Amino acid sequence: MKKTTITALVILGLGTAAFAYGPSGGHCKKGPFGAEHRGGIHKLVKQLDLTADQKKEFEVLKESRKKMMISKREEHKGNRSKMMQKMRPDMSHFMSADNFDKDAFKKELSAKFEKRDEMRKKRQVAMLEKRADGMQKVFNILTPEQRIKLIELSKENR
Repeated sequence: MKKTTITALVILGLGTAAFAYGPSGGHCKKGPFGAEHRGGIHKLVKQLDLTADQKKEFEVLKESRKKMMISKREEHKGNRSKMMQKMRPDMSHFMSADNFDKDAFKKELSAKFEKRDEMRKKRQVAMLEKRADGMQKVFNILTPEQRIKLIELSKENR
């Protein structure tokens, strides 16, 4: 009886592991983190007949963007904890031994939320500007024929 139970558990465990590992050898080929998902302009540009110089320019553009994104990410890591600290209200301002000032609490938090939303909008505008600059740089690398093909590919991709 023990051997049968242990054997069944081992087979079940191996089957589960094989299923989790998947047919692609544990590497996700599709989906949000897979190589094929990496699309957008990169996927479309790869379908164009780029010259060696254009490929080099495109790689330089990708590398500079990657470095910029890494530095921004590091910068935001430090700022995030500071921002979260500022978002926490000092509860001693709203409490006393007898009372909790609900209206003052709501007013302060509302002001902080508004400030956070303003900062978020500024970041979105800056991100949009960087994205537009990047698209313009890619477009400037391409020849007129490649631009037409890129436009067609982007319509097909929609």
